Amino acid sequence: MLKKILMGAGALVGLLVIAVVGLAVRGNSVLNSPVEVPMPAVTAATEPHAVERGRRLFMDVCASCHMQDGSGRVAGGRMPDMPEFLGTVYTANLTLHPTAGIGSLKDGELARMVRYGVRRDGRRALGMPLLSMSDEDLSAVIGFMRSGHPIFTPDERVQPPSELSTVGKLLISFLLPPLPNHPGSGVRAPPKGPTPEYGRYLAFSVYGCGDCHTPGLSPDKVDGLEAFSGGFEFPMPSGVVSVSTNLTFHENGLGKWTLEQFIRAMREGVNAEGYVVREPMLRVRGLEDVELEALYRFLQTLPKHPGKPVPTSATPRVKASSQASPEQLFNQLGCVGCHAEGARYRAVLKRSLEKPTAEVARWIRNPEASAPGTQMPTYAQLLDESQAMSLAAWVQQLAATIR
Repeated sequence: MLKKILMGAGALVGLLVIAVVGLAVRGNSVLNSPVEVPMPAVTAATEPHAVERGRRLFMDVCASCHMQDGSGRVAGGRMPDMPEFLGTVYTANLTLHPTAGIGSLKDGELARMVRYGVRRDGRRALGMPLLSMSDEDLSAVIGFMRSGHPIFTPDERVQPPSELSTVGKLLISFLLPPLPNHPGSGVRAPPKGPTPEYGRYLAFSVYGCGDCHTPGLSPDKVDGLEAFSGGFEFPMPSGVVSVSTNLTFHENGLGKWTLEQFIRAMREGVNAEGYVVREPMLRVRGLEDVELEALYRFLQTLPKHPGKPVPTSATPRVKASSQASPEQLFNQLGCVGCHAEGARYRAVLKRSLEKPTAEVARWIRNPEASAPGTQMPTYAQLLDESQAMSLAAWVQQLAATIR
């Protein structure tokens, strides 16, 4: 009997190995095969107000993935947030360099990249969100990319192709979403206003909120019963395990949040309970009040879902204590998520050595004043000036040890 069980298990393992290899080959083929999608007839906006709209959208949606080295340019690079067992993923160089970047690409090619996640060679881009934003918003984004803003200063670095592990290729065979079937051109947004309809457009077509705030890995999960109920786990390089928030208006989610609290969380990165909103949640500082209210009104229309219990693997949230040491504040405020050893913005701390401690303290409390659109939370309501000075001095001491 044991022999038969082992033989059966061996056969099953053999079949599983064959299946895994086959699916990995399929995943590799999916990424390396050219695809047929329309070339959008969308051109770069040139009107100042449209380019400014494009700047806000780009900084909110695109910059965090394509700014990887602390240079202040969207030169792409390796994504440190990607689990190593999946392989190594590189984002594209979006500077205006003619060969290493996007300098020689036509507007339609850039529009195709954003709308369908298709590279210049006609193959699918790994990890690129498929955004069905309107022609007007897409034109604004491309207009900003053509504007000559300093973040697009030509950079000659050619980013290598992403290299997935066998496990990564296996997952891609299951999880890579199908190409969207929306038209290449003629996509319109609902009228801009504080309405659920416009909020739905922002949530689905521009920011893709449901991708992170819905549990599971299925490409069509945002159409399921658990949509926007949170519970997706994000193990960060710093060791922090973040869990996405339930965005439905159940009491376990946003049920008690006011519009003002929602706006503060989205812009400043501090939630209704006074906790710092952790990575990888972005600060959408570029959204206007009317847009944030539209998102809020849309989320109110979703079925109230209790969500799943917070897993024991999640890192507990801790409020900043007035009695905490600078090192404790660095952890309590979530600074480790971006600046711990091995994290994306570790090296950026060295810039603090170029500034007086008082200036670093002002930056910590109100980073938006110096760097509009920054992803750093606004700590002014969590830290008084004395605490900020102590933390700034400690950060400078830490920065001096970074090589």
